[in-house]
Amino acid sequence: MTANMHCKYAGSGRPRVLVGRHTDECAYDTCSGCQPCEDGHCVVCGMTHADGACAECVASTRDDLRSIATLCDSLPEEVEHRGINGEAMVLLGPAADPEARGHLEASIAAGRVPADYLDVADGEQHPLFVLGTWDMTWRDALEHEEPTERLTIATATDYLDRQMTYMAGYEHAPFEDFARDLRECRSQLERVLHDGEQRDVGAPCMGCGATLERVWGDDEASDGWKCPRCRERSTEAQYRFAVMDLHRRSATHLTDREMQERTGIKAGTIREWARRALIGRKRDSGRVVYCVEDVERVGEDKGMIPSREASA
Repeated sequence: MTANMHCKYAGSGRPRVLVGRHTDECAYDTCSGCQPCEDGHCVVCGMTHADGACAECVASTRDDLRSIATLCDSLPEEVEHRGINGEAMVLLGPAADPEARGHLEASIAAGRVPADYLDVADGEQHPLFVLGTWDMTWRDALEHEEPTERLTIATATDYLDRQMTYMAGYEHAPFEDFARDLRECRSQLERVLHDGEQRDVGAPCMGCGATLERVWGDDEASDGWKCPRCRERSTEAQYRFAVMDLHRRSATHLTDREMQERTGIKAGTIREWARRALIGRKRDSGRVVYCVEDVERVGEDKGMIPSREASA
């Protein structure tokens, strides 16, 4: 038995080899192991000892399946935002009929049709086409009845999810191809929904703290910012106020006017404290700015602002 021994990759097209084990022809001197590992390996990752697909790859494939369904739920909003001429509309629209493709896939798996018969269709990433094709392929391979209701993303996801564990160990259908197609379909959806266009992000939402995203209207007056969490919209003026407020709350140095807005201590008092060397000051981009920590410390000592320890 070699299942408890460590094996490693030995090159493309070659079997994995056992570390520390050698063939009779091996010279030993510089070889860390060359005896082929005879145990079964995961059909997806090719590394873990397993009959069929390993638990990690099954979990990853299940996550891809469920993520496809979740991402598809976001397509209508993407179409509303990007318009009907984008890729999201193509993925949201009807798919090619997967039934004929499903029967051909099953025939290929059984050896009745040449493996390259469907090469012309490579790259089809419509989610309903991918899930529908594999729904029918697995139903045919596992001799399950065809559904009576119309095939949808939801029904295909439900069936494939329920059968996943059994499918992973079934040797008469290519689970590795199934996992690859789901992975590529998920990547395509993520690209369309997230990477197709650079998103402008801004300051945190003043309500919930999530990062605001830029939104564009029909004219300059309707441009603004939207919170992805609480869905609140901000005008450009409101956003600039939020940025100024964030700057005042997080900056280590502020101008005398900004310091007055943050602490309530008059700007003239701030300048006087700096002249008396009670607080630090410096020049930044042509402006004189004052140390926030020093101002708060002196302000607390003089009873002009509440103590931070008392507030805590």
